[in-house]
Amino acid sequence: MIRNYFYLVVGVLCLLSAVTHEMNGFAAVFPALSNTNIDAESRVTFNYLWHIIATENIVMGIALVLMALRKNDNAGKYIAQFVMALLAVRWASIAFSTLTSDGGNLTKILPESIIMWLLIFLLWLGIRKKRKNKKKINVHLPLKKG
Repeated sequence: MIRNYFYLVVGVLCLLSAVTHEMNGFAAVFPALSNTNIDAESRVTFNYLWHIIATENIVMGIALVLMALRKNDNAGKYIAQFVMALLAVRWASIAFSTLTSDGGNLTKILPESIIMWLLIFLLWLGIRKKRKNKKKINVHLPLKKG
């Protein structure tokens, strides 16, 4: 039974992001990289860093999907907060590197910015989601006289 749809949506989006990230790497980035004058060591470094990002997205996606199926507990909220922090730091890193290397053209990272902040917002909603309280049954037993 799904307990938190917000975690589920973000988890699925993280898994989808990992797949598309890898597909983009194999289809466009790695072939283009092999046709440049970059030394082999730098190419290997870029290659494994590319795969690390995909792997992080897989781990976050699996964790969030599993959390969506569990009862809301404090550990799940801390994990969601950690993922939110990771996404915010990723965005800050992307924004900073774009500002310093591309003359401040932040319009190039607009799609990534929208997606990352949407994921952060959905996780925030997931953390704030209230648990459904089970109805308590009050049983009144007659008092013994005597």
